[in-house]
Amino acid sequence: MKKLTKLVLPLLLLACLFSAARAEAISLTDNEVKLINGIAAFIDRKPEGQSLRLIESAMRSQNVALRGMAALILFKHYGESFRAQLLRNFTLNPANDRFVAEKTVLVKMENLNRLLATYAELMKSLKDERTRQLFLFYHFRHKQVSILGSAGEQLSMAAFYRIGLFERVLGQTHDALALATNADN
Repeated sequence: MKKLTKLVLPLLLLACLFSAARAEAISLTDNEVKLINGIAAFIDRKPEGQSLRLIESAMRSQNVALRGMAALILFKHYGESFRAQLLRNFTLNPANDRFVAEKTVLVKMENLNRLLATYAELMKSLKDERTRQLFLFYHFRHKQVSILGSAGEQLSMAAFYRIGLFERVLGQTHDALALATNADN
């Protein structure tokens, strides 16, 4: 019995830690919601001085959504010196940024609205549409959800939200598809 306890207890602790890390990768605390809403204002204007410190603090966060928002803002306003951080934070390739991804789930196109409705309450707390897209990118990257089309084609929800976010934030200044491809290589 003691041998079994010595073997099982560490495995249970490891499983609990693994589950906690997975859950944290896709959630936001109240303080993190406030911070991400606060720094979202800098999508459209260059952060300087004290506001730049907020962005730097988000970049050091354990929360992947905060780091992603900070990397996106820094890349948009400060350019190529932040490209590597942007690509690492927005990859769908677990080898490029160690993230845990669950098994792929396929959702039929007609069930998509029902799936998104489950996140409606959280989405209300995120004030900027681009912040909502960012959160959904990270959520679906973790959950590995793909839309199943009527002809059997599949589209990764994470890839969909990433391209949409890049297009809305970076617009004409960068090729969103090329950035996404670079992030995954």
